[in-house]
Order: sequence, then structure tokens, then C-alpha cells
Amino acid sequence: MIRGYPFKLRQSLSPNEQIIFEANPHWLFLFISIGQILLFFFLYLFFACPFIGFISNTLKDYCILSASLILFFLSLIFYLEWKFNRLYLTNFRLIRERGIIGKRLMSIRLNDIEDIVCTYGICGRIFGYGDLIIESAGTHGIMAFKGIPRPKRVKLLIERQMLYSEIRPHSDS
Repeated sequence: MIRGYPFKLRQSLSPNEQIIFEANPHWLFLFISIGQILLFFFLYLFFACPFIGFISNTLKDYCILSASLILFFLSLIFYLEWKFNRLYLTNFRLIRERGIIGKRLMSIRLNDIEDIVCTYGICGRIFGYGDLIIESAGTHGIMAFKGIPRPKRVKLLIERQMLYSEIRPHSDS
């Protein structure tokens, strides 16, 4: 049931808890980040490296090699940041997992959710993404998830699960 999920998440789930929905940020956020890196790479490659080539061809080769390595590592970091930023909805709570090496898990029980706000701008309406802000009762605070795909659908799914969890109470043991 929870076999394919990350180890830390599997440890934090109770025995009767099931994951109903999971989401990463919208793919467009990854595309824009890597696009910006590629733009910088090409500007650097076509403007900085040729000037260095006037001094020495060896320096020009090092310039191209170093720019390529930086492009690769920055793209990898942005991909991993996108990949390991997840929102999980279970039958008991909402969990946000974040972090590449060090993990941060934040959860709010469905019974403690006070308000769910869904916002999106014009680009969000065109490409189908937005922000989800979940406010909880007590000292839990606010959980914000930026750039989630189809935020209205996720909001309705969370609200439906909240109603279902009120009808069917659960035990945590």
C-alpha cells in the first residue's frame, strides 16, 4: 500500500493511514528554472568565452567545460528541489515533505484544518497551477504549497476528505 513512498514518509504514517493523493509543484516551475539556467549558459558561452579565447584557446576550452559543468549541476539541483517538494493527502492528514538531503515533514490533521485558500494568477489559469494555503486551528500555523497543479481540484479533494473523516472517526493507535 505504501511501498513506493519515501522511507521517512513510510515511518511517519500510522498503520491505518493511506495516501489518497500526492503532488509535486507544476512542471512549469521546473521548466522555467532550467530555462533561465540555459539562457544564462548560452549568454555566457557566446559572450564571455569568445573574449577569453582571444587570450588562449586552452582558456576558452576551460571556459566552455566549466560552464557546461555548472549548467549540469544547477539543472540537477533545480530538478531535485522540484522532485523532493511534495504534498500528500492521506485519510487522516495533509503532509508536506521538502528537502533534497535533509528532509522536513510538516503535517496538519484534517480535523484541525480551519480554512483552505486557493489562489492563482493569469498564468496559473492558462497553465493550470496555483497556490494552496491551508490554515489550521491551534498552534499548527499555515501550510503553503506554491505552484500546485490544478489547485481547485486539490482543494475540493481535501474538503471531501475532511467531510469523510468527520463522518468516519479514526483511531491513531
